Amino acid sequence: MGNLSSSDKLEVILEFINIVNNISTDNQLGEDSKGDKTIKLLKQCKKVAQRINTSDPSSLGLHPIVYFYTQQGKPKIGSFYGVVSLILNLEQTKSWPKLIKVRKDFEWVIWNYDMVPQLVAKKSDALQARELVRDFYLEVINKLSGGIDKKNAIAEIRAGDKRFATLKISKKADTGEIQSKDFSRETKASAFIRDAIPGCPVCKICGGYLPSRFNSIDHITRKADGGLGTLKNAQLTHPYCHTTYKN
Repeated sequence: MGNLSSSDKLEVILEFINIVNNISTDNQLGEDSKGDKTIKLLKQCKKVAQRINTSDPSSLGLHPIVYFYTQQGKPKIGSFYGVVSLILNLEQTKSWPKLIKVRKDFEWVIWNYDMVPQLVAKKSDALQARELVRDFYLEVINKLSGGIDKKNAIAEIRAGDKRFATLKISKKADTGEIQSKDFSRETKASAFIRDAIPGCPVCKICGGYLPSRFNSIDHITRKADGGLGTLKNAQLTHPYCHTTYKN
């Protein structure tokens, strides 16, 4: 969320803490003179943050551009809140394998058919829309898991759930008539994203995009099965796919 102001970043951090810990009111914590409750809250936040994009073995290695930015390089707060809510749901239901099996197509859908702005508009607020965004993501996962082709997933969701019936597949935003000879900040960001995503490496296990940092080098043939540390036996993966899903 690098394009946000300092005050907006602080607000996102505070809302992240509240979402993770299911805090709805300012005085919900009560007395915490020793700081024990605060430490507990922060540990929960660390656990979720590690899932998003770190070197921790539990990390899904979510690519920031795919999940948290528009194709014009603008941050999507609604997507961030929705993804945090999705992670909490998948953790509670132990449904990580279901996501991993369709992750490649899931990322294709949410990148090519960005419905989040419309979902946020329904609730008039990114925070209030988080559960709707979460449920939309879950529906995408369910449709793909049920064998629906990625290009038909949105149509199936619109037809099967009245909450999403009015979603429209919009065309890419038109930048309008350009008079200046200099590239705008938005044009530069769009150009970078346009060229970066197609050339981005993917996880050799799930097929999802790999961020430039926090990926893992995995043995194709496991060490336990006699696999050697050779270049031919190495593959790039997400930490979670390497350490948990594969095993």
